[in-house]
Amino acid sequence: MKPRQSRRALSDNSKATVGIAAGIFVLLYLLLTLVSPISATSFIINNFIVLTTPLAFAASGVTLVLLIGGFDLSVAGSISLSNVIAATTMAAHPHSSWGIACLVLVMGAVIGLVNGVCVAVFGLPALGVTLSTNFILAGIALAVLPAPGGSVPAAFASVLSGTIGGTIPVALLALVGFSLLWLLFIKSRTGMSALAIGGDVKAARLSGIAVRRVQIVVYALAGLCYAAAGLYFSALTATGSPTSGSSFLLTAFAAAALGFVSFRGGRGSAIGAIFGAATLTVIPKFLFAWGIADFWVGAFQGLVILVALTIPWLTTKIAGLRKRDGEEVTVGSGPTQSISAMAETA
Repeated sequence: MKPRQSRRALSDNSKATVGIAAGIFVLLYLLLTLVSPISATSFIINNFIVLTTPLAFAASGVTLVLLIGGFDLSVAGSISLSNVIAATTMAAHPHSSWGIACLVLVMGAVIGLVNGVCVAVFGLPALGVTLSTNFILAGIALAVLPAPGGSVPAAFASVLSGTIGGTIPVALLALVGFSLLWLLFIKSRTGMSALAIGGDVKAARLSGIAVRRVQIVVYALAGLCYAAAGLYFSALTATGSPTSGSSFLLTAFAAAALGFVSFRGGRGSAIGAIFGAATLTVIPKFLFAWGIADFWVGAFQGLVILVALTIPWLTTKIAGLRKRDGEEVTVGSGPTQSISAMAETA
């Protein structure tokens, strides 16, 4: 397969998986509105989008690293540290909230950069590096804020969790804007190189791709996403907690799985991960509306993830069977046509 054809096939596959991820979310939310009609009101929809946004950013960061065949467990520690620093510094300097937010984003990118350097330059295993980083960041978060506290200015929180004109959620605009940036990234040289590295790192290196540089950039961008998740979580809760990121460690990967991001690298989309995050957010509300006990939430989420993961597998198997049947028909028709031609000539 030629490189252009390969890129087109990957693009088509990405569009298909994003469509399936979106379809699963839309189906569940429609079922929720049937059980609880109030869920279709603009107020509830805005709250739902705001609740989804921190997990959506965290899952997007995880997707970036999975795309290159890596693994990043520092998501929880990065979110916790971003949350406590935002809550403590904004409480002390309420009039500098946006400047502090920018510094928190820079801090997240630097943390990701350190992870990238350790993995790409020093050749350390990604799992060990990011797990160690997670523990270090969690410890720093506890040192900064030993117990839940701090505060986020109401003006800052209301902007991120509010609406424009009373109808358009700011969180929705943030996710749409992020999705557009993702499309630009994935079509850039760095984005295409990340896909190539995730598909086959040796082949990518032989083709002249600066593997180390791309890996460092991807880890830095992932850290930026985690910091954005921490900031949005701060705006959502209006306070800080040293363990605020612990709930994101597993759910970020679960959202990526529901977005059909390959854990083997080379395939996936942050847009799909965003829909995966939305699906994970709607599941507890759906079960609550049906009167199902809370302890079934985890089991149902796991079941939905398993069903979602089987969809690409089934489509691949069906496509393979169709291709095999087509080849058998083509091979089988050759001799028949030749014999018919010989008979007509005779």
